[in-house]
Amino acid sequence: MIISTTKESLASPLALVAGAADTRGTVPMLGTVLLKATDEGQLSMLCSDTGMLARTLTPVEVKKSGELAVDVRRFFDLVKVIPEKQPIEISLEEKGTLLLKSGRSRFRLPALAAADYPRMTPDREGRISVTMNARRLADMIADISSSMADADLRPYLNGALFTLDSVGLWLVSTDGHRMNVSHEPILGADELEPRNVIVQRKTVLLAKKLLGQGGNVTLTLGPKNIQFTFESGSVLLGTAVDGTFPAWRNVIPSTTEKVSVSSDRFSNALQMIAATSDEKERQDAMKTKVEMHITKATTTLRRGDSGLCELESESSSDAPFELAFNIHYLMDAISTMRGVSDEATIGYSASASAITMRPKDKDYPLAVVMPLRV
Repeated sequence: MIISTTKESLASPLALVAGAADTRGTVPMLGTVLLKATDEGQLSMLCSDTGMLARTLTPVEVKKSGELAVDVRRFFDLVKVIPEKQPIEISLEEKGTLLLKSGRSRFRLPALAAADYPRMTPDREGRISVTMNARRLADMIADISSSMADADLRPYLNGALFTLDSVGLWLVSTDGHRMNVSHEPILGADELEPRNVIVQRKTVLLAKKLLGQGGNVTLTLGPKNIQFTFESGSVLLGTAVDGTFPAWRNVIPSTTEKVSVSSDRFSNALQMIAATSDEKERQDAMKTKVEMHITKATTTLRRGDSGLCELESESSSDAPFELAFNIHYLMDAISTMRGVSDEATIGYSASASAITMRPKDKDYPLAVVMPLRV
């Protein structure tokens, strides 16, 4: 393999796929990137940890086709420090090493045989595909990212649920204390077979990065996998998480009252109150407690004697309402609303169940936050 290219052509697509590699594992091959130069003048860069696979294509000058696998971290670190706009030549030497030439510099990295690279081949049966705007799907992932669990003993919570039904695409995540839901209508969805796929956290977050490329994306849901196929030729494939996702629609509380607040002012008030706690207190659930007191025209946020903020608001009820919440959960919820609308609507009821939070005059994205019990 011999190719000529530039730092600009390598660095950005390599940064996107590197997240799919397993650089901390004990299998060296899973920490590599598979480089494949084709006769069509493109370089394919592929990383996989056997649970997910990411591939990007970038145009290069191919002098000789071929493929090799090289440690992705070392290769990426080298590419990043090469001067801008300086030509790069990459070749595979007979002794099995990657030779990178740039200007008057020469670098060698050990290479592994491409034939030994692990292959992921999805089952083609029963797959359903829809095409949508990539940035819109990235926004949907952003809507639900904050409530994905991380290292929970229940694997099905360490990720997000992708559901396709007769009214469109739903993304849902929960860590057991809060839940976020995002929705997008899909034309023709009523003619497709309903499908539910639980996608692991690592795949969801990498998908968000790849979706930032823009354009359209074809989202394919299989019985045991999910695939994102981009107009640029990039592909992200992930295996589904085994398990049954909670019946999330049953978690959404029936609220009888609502209060409208400024998204910016609510967010800023929470940030100011959070600033009064130290690092040790942030690790204690009860010391992250913030009390929310709602009256007809005012919402008050209080953290013990450390901080208090009063906000103008408009409640549908004359009766006061008060509950305590984890301040960080409220901050994440209002941050999601803040990106969509200047005002947020908080739904609540006298039964003291969970609250809901939505952009004003919109149903989604939706955040559900459970109260903090003393």
